[in-house]
Amino acid sequence: MSAAPAAPTDLRRYLIALLSLTLVQVIATMGFNQASVLAPAAAPELGVAAADVAYYVSIVYLAAMISTVGGGTLTRRLGPIRFIQAGLTVAALGSFVFATGGVAMAALSAFIVGLGSGPLTIASSHILARVSPPRLANVTFSLKQSGVPVGFAICGAVLPTLALDFGWRWAAASVGVLSIATAIAVQPLRALYDDERSGGKGTRLPTLSEIFEPLQLAWRDPILRPMCFIGMLFSATQAIVVNFTVVYAVDGLQMSYVLAGALLSAATIAGAFGRVFWGVLADLLRRPSAVLAGIGVLVALAATAMAFSTPAWPTSAVYVVCVVLGGTAVGWNGVFIAESASRAPPGRAAEFTGATQLFVFFGALLSPLLFRAVLALTNVYEAGYLLLAAGVATASFFLARAAVR
Repeated sequence: MSAAPAAPTDLRRYLIALLSLTLVQVIATMGFNQASVLAPAAAPELGVAAADVAYYVSIVYLAAMISTVGGGTLTRRLGPIRFIQAGLTVAALGSFVFATGGVAMAALSAFIVGLGSGPLTIASSHILARVSPPRLANVTFSLKQSGVPVGFAICGAVLPTLALDFGWRWAAASVGVLSIATAIAVQPLRALYDDERSGGKGTRLPTLSEIFEPLQLAWRDPILRPMCFIGMLFSATQAIVVNFTVVYAVDGLQMSYVLAGALLSAATIAGAFGRVFWGVLADLLRRPSAVLAGIGVLVALAATAMAFSTPAWPTSAVYVVCVVLGGTAVGWNGVFIAESASRAPPGRAAEFTGATQLFVFFGALLSPLLFRAVLALTNVYEAGYLLLAAGVATASFFLARAAVR
C-alpha cells in the first residue's frame, strides 16, 4: 500500500520542522533515559540494585504503549504541535516526581514519563510525512530520529557529573525544566503545522474502531508485517544498549561511573551518525527492508562481541564494540519509521506509525525484564547479550527473505 504523490514541498516549513522536531526528540529522550543513567547514583539511596532499573524502564515502555494507542487520532484532532506540548509537559511532571525520591515515587515517575513521551514520535511523523520530499523520506526521518542517540549521549555525558556535583535529584529535576522550556519554545510552530487539526467532533478520545483499524491495515501489508517483528527485536536490543551500558560497564567491566557514562555517550553518538548513514543508504538503494536486515546482522555480531568482553580488555577495544553496537542497534529507527509512514494512506502517517510503534514499544518493554531475569539466574551479563544476538539474527533472516520476495 503506497501513499499518493506528495504535494510540492515548502522548503522553509520542511527545514523548520526537521530542526525543531529533532530538538524535541533530544529532550524527550533525555526524560525517557534519565533513570538508566542516574541508577548507579540513585540506587543506594533508594535501597535497590542498579540493575533494577530494568523495572523502571519496563514501566516507562508499558505507559508508552498505552499512550500510543489512539495517538494518531488524537494527533489529528488536537494538532501535532499541541499534542507534542502536552506530551512534554506530562514527561516533565514525571521527572519532577522522580526527583522527589523513593521507590514508589520512582515507579509512578516511570509511568508518567512513558505516558508523556510515548506518542511524540507519532505526532512528529505526522508533520514530517506532510512536508518531506519523497525522495528524502528515509534520511529525513533518520535525521529527526538522530535526536534519540543525541539525547542518550547528553544524558551519559552530563547527568553523571550533575549527580556527583549536585545530587541525582537535582539532575532529574533539570531534565524536567528542559522539557517545560521546550514545550513553551515550540508554541509558535502551531501556526505552521496545526492547520489541519480536525477539532473536537464528539469525544476527543479515539473509538475502538479508530484504534484497531490502522493495526489491521498495517498487519495486512506484506512489508510492514515482518517489519513489525524486526522492529520488536531491534527495540529490545536498543533498550538493553541504552539502559544497561552504564550499569554493565560499572558492575561487569569495573569501569568508573564517569567513564561508563562516556562509554554510553560514544555508543549513542555512533547511533546518531548511524541513523543518518542508514537513512541515506536506504534512499539510495530504495530497499529499506533489505537495509534493516543488514543492520540486524551487524547488531548480532556486535552483541556477541559484547558478551565476550571482560575487565581485562583494553578500554579502546570496549569502545570499538560499543560504537559498532550503537551505530546499528541505536541507528535503525529512522528507516523503520520512514517506511511505516510511506506505506500509510494519505494523511494517516501518524496512525500507521503508531501501529508499528506498538510492536517497537513491546520489545523494549519485555527486554529489560528478560535481561534482568537472565542476570539473576546466571549472575553474568554475557548470557543476556548472547540471547539478544540470537534473536536479532533470526529476525533478520526472515526479514531478508521477505525483502527478496
